[in-house]
Amino acid sequence: MTTYYICRSADLNDLELPQTFEEQLACEIVTAARIYDEISADLLAIQADSENGMYAQLKGAALFSMELNDSNIQIWQTEAKKIYEYLLGPAEENSRIWSAFGTLHAEMEDFEALCNQSKNFNELAEDFSSFVASQIDESIREEQSAFADIMEDLYSIEELKTVTS
Repeated sequence: MTTYYICRSADLNDLELPQTFEEQLACEIVTAARIYDEISADLLAIQADSENGMYAQLKGAALFSMELNDSNIQIWQTEAKKIYEYLLGPAEENSRIWSAFGTLHAEMEDFEALCNQSKNFNELAEDFSSFVASQIDESIREEQSAFADIMEDLYSIEELKTVTS
C-alpha cells in the first residue's frame, strides 16, 4: 500500500515532478470521487514518504491523502472507472446517465407542449416534466454521493486541508 498526497500543481510549481502512472491514477481517482472540483490534470500526486511528500506537507500544499495498492488499482480499472463514466463522466454533462436524462427531459417537455395545445388534455401536462426531472435529478445526485462515499472508503481518501477554490 502506497500513500500519496494530492496537491494543486500550482501550489508546487517550484518543483519539477514528472508523474508516474500510479501518481496520475491517484489524481484521476480523487477527481472521480468528486471530493475536489479540480480536474486531475491540475493536480499532483506525491508519495507521502518521499522528500517531496514531506516538502508538500510542510508547505501546506497537501490537500488529500489517499492509498493505492494493486487491488484497488484493479478495482478502478475494471469497475469504478466505468461506473464513474456512466454516473459522472469527466464533465458531468458528458456522463452517459446525464445525457440520457437530457434526452428524456426534452421528450417530457415536448409531451407537455403537446398537452398544453389541447383543449381536452391540457391538465395532463401540469408540472409533469418539472416533477419527473426533480425526482430523477435527486436520484442521480444520491447515487453520485454514494459513489463518492465508496471511493473514499476504497482508497482511504482523507482531507488534509480545507479546500478553497
